[in-house]
Amino acid sequence: VRKHMKTTALVSTEKAARYMKALVNHFSRKIVASYEGNHGTISFDFGRCELKAENGNLIVSAESQNADNLKRMEQVIDSHLKRFIQDEDLTLTWSTVKDVNTA
Repeated sequence: VRKHMKTTALVSTEKAARYMKALVNHFSRKIVASYEGNHGTISFDFGRCELKAENGNLIVSAESQNADNLKRMEQVIDSHLKRFIQDEDLTLTWSTVKDVNTA
């Protein structure tokens, strides 16, 4: 059993699905990233990011094996999302989720 650290962020926007697709499509050029419906996944070599667009919100979850990689993923997602959200003043505020055990 391995412990993973996880954080989540919520962005309130009516364009949640659009931003999710833009992020996934951008990263899919270099790494494994895909979406189906209102759910997307981006697999970095240092962790995994899950995105969900629902009810006017983009829910972003980042999971990694250590705090440094988790912080790196938060920064990567944050900086890229800001590029796509130029017409709205939105910010990601990350909240820590308790450690997650994985098999």
